[in-house]
Amino acid sequence: MAIQMMQYMSGANWRRQAREAADAARRSGAKALSEIAAKAVLSAYGVATPRGVRLAGPEAATDAALSGLKAPLVAKILTREGAHKSDFGGVRLNLSTPADVAEALSAIAAAAAKAGVEADGFLVEEQAAPGVELVLGGVADPRFGPCVMVGLGGVFVEIFEDVAFRACPIDESEARAMLAELKAAPILTGARGGAGVDMDALVAALVAFGGPNGVMMALDGEAAEIDVNPLIAGPSGAVAADARILLTTEAAPAAEPAPALDRQATRNAFRPLFQPESIAILGASSSGGGFGNEVISHSLVFGYKGSITPIHPKAAEVQGLKTAPSLAALDEPVDFAYVAIGADAALEALGAAPGKARFVQVMSSGFGESEEGADKERRLLETAQAGGFRLIGPNCLGVHSPRGGLTFVGGADPTPGGVGVISQSGGLAVDVILRGGARGLKFAAVTTLGNSADLTPADLLEHHFSDPETEVIGLYLEDVRDGRRFVQRLNEHGGEKPVVMLVGGRTEAGGRAAASHTGALAADARLWAGIERQTGAVVVDTLDEFLNALLVMQARGGGKGRPTRRVALFGNGGGSSVLAADAFAREGLETPRFSAPTLARLEALGLPPGTGLANPVDTPAGTLRHRDGAVAGEILDILIGEEALDAIVLHVNLPVFTTSINQRVDVIGGLVREATRIGAGGGASAPRIVLVLRSDGAERTDTRRRADRRAALEAGIPVFDELPEAAKALGALARWEATALRR
Repeated sequence: MAIQMMQYMSGANWRRQAREAADAARRSGAKALSEIAAKAVLSAYGVATPRGVRLAGPEAATDAALSGLKAPLVAKILTREGAHKSDFGGVRLNLSTPADVAEALSAIAAAAAKAGVEADGFLVEEQAAPGVELVLGGVADPRFGPCVMVGLGGVFVEIFEDVAFRACPIDESEARAMLAELKAAPILTGARGGAGVDMDALVAALVAFGGPNGVMMALDGEAAEIDVNPLIAGPSGAVAADARILLTTEAAPAAEPAPALDRQATRNAFRPLFQPESIAILGASSSGGGFGNEVISHSLVFGYKGSITPIHPKAAEVQGLKTAPSLAALDEPVDFAYVAIGADAALEALGAAPGKARFVQVMSSGFGESEEGADKERRLLETAQAGGFRLIGPNCLGVHSPRGGLTFVGGADPTPGGVGVISQSGGLAVDVILRGGARGLKFAAVTTLGNSADLTPADLLEHHFSDPETEVIGLYLEDVRDGRRFVQRLNEHGGEKPVVMLVGGRTEAGGRAAASHTGALAADARLWAGIERQTGAVVVDTLDEFLNALLVMQARGGGKGRPTRRVALFGNGGGSSVLAADAFAREGLETPRFSAPTLARLEALGLPPGTGLANPVDTPAGTLRHRDGAVAGEILDILIGEEALDAIVLHVNLPVFTTSINQRVDVIGGLVREATRIGAGGGASAPRIVLVLRSDGAERTDTRRRADRRAALEAGIPVFDELPEAAKALGALARWEATALRR
């Protein structure tokens, strides 16, 4: 039967036949394909499987039945249930004769009966040659679609948890990268004198499983989880010794990839949102107390130059602006309508005004964030589709666009920049705008999406990839709708611009009741880690890390055509430098020894005793006062010429220089001036300059730090408060560069 099915699925219609096999099994009440059928699917797509035969029971283990197989043999139970065979004794190895097989089948049948597992026959196969036991798996993630996993396999797969994930499809390069991530990777290449495995065959198996024409894509919508455990890899190939394909409850059509991104059309489509010429505000009170009033006030202060029409049923004017009684009463459609009224009133107002706005942002809550409001959100989306407008939200605060003069935040810096942020939290977006602005971030736009009923993070991602003004993209995500398109766009364009992601809820497995090893291991944290490595979009853990990563990427110019890896530390505070070297090492960054010529040049400066010239360069306050403070520039001039360096982190313990003796020379000002001089004139291939200004919290120190921060930021040098922050930020940059340069 196994051989017949393999032949049946070896034609040009593999995908259709695989889906038909899954559908037939589902109609019969099975939760999974039989192992025979599962291996037939794998074999048809190019994953090697052992030769085998199906037997009804022990009495069928005859010489004739087993004549085509070569010992040693393995016997297994076939069952439609999802239980792991090894858990109840459903597998017997190292069988030589038909008598051995018959005895093994009897023992398996008894073990299954004791465990309450119903047998649907037995499978006898040629036992795979010894090798490294791996697991090859797939899971249908509700956001990202088919995902592939590879890792150290066998019965302890969930104990070792040495696995790597990617969203499908993958190519050969991605398959090799997945294998290289494993802690067990040295075993594959022959650690401790081992023979190693056939890496080409192993990579081919991964691509046959998770590639564009592989098993996971063929069974998109049909398979919930797939386990190939073990996939035994040896010097002469890789063989799927066991396979389970768990089916979805209902079949779904396979998803089609998104068409190629049309950048010009995307720019044109989003221009009314980010550079609106006309705005309507629903929710502006004549008394001035509504949230809509705040949007009007903030945008006018921010520099908005277009027309603003408050919508008010009675008042002729609001905040000195002429009103309209309703959105429907407008003579001409507006580019952007901001809705800050109750959910029911919003539905009524928008439903009565088709064609009156191009973009509508619904700040109001009471929609899909609760079960009670889910129907209202569905009706709101239908209203948007019928009314011809794109919907932002609901349950979101607003759009911040310095170039368009539009904002919902008071006190924000109106200077346009290149950082585009997409946030599914309005409150966090306020923090990004204000705290990020204080650190030196300059924004192209910050968009809050709330429930993302219509426009999703993928839509805004397409905008920022298309927008020539956007240089760096940041996302705060909680619920990625349209996740397949999201990952596709990151794969296609993530090497063009850095992307930083702060993802909420990564520590939970999404409530998945997993029935397979792959499903049990497919926690959000692992999936997001795989997407980071696959696309280059960097995932960070905290808001501070998010802002700092955006800051260093905003100023990322230069570079040597390689990922940032080698860093020089230069500053006052030997203990701080030692601890900093540890922090940089944790981020995969090195503080290498300087070359002999560089050390010789540093020694030739004749600096006072107590100065450390190895990396880190430890320069006490007395050293930095040397030659009226000019020594800092001399050291930086030498370090900038060190070819091995990718970045120079200049750190200053500011309180040391507030004492009377150290105030005689403006050491801090000199350091900052030298850093900005060299940072601005170092050239495209020079190491990046990063500045760390450490304070004791005293007002005098913080006042000085703010002034020096401004000077450095104006020169394009990112400034951090502590050395570990700089390490995290440069580590994030290095992770993006590694993927971008690989492409």
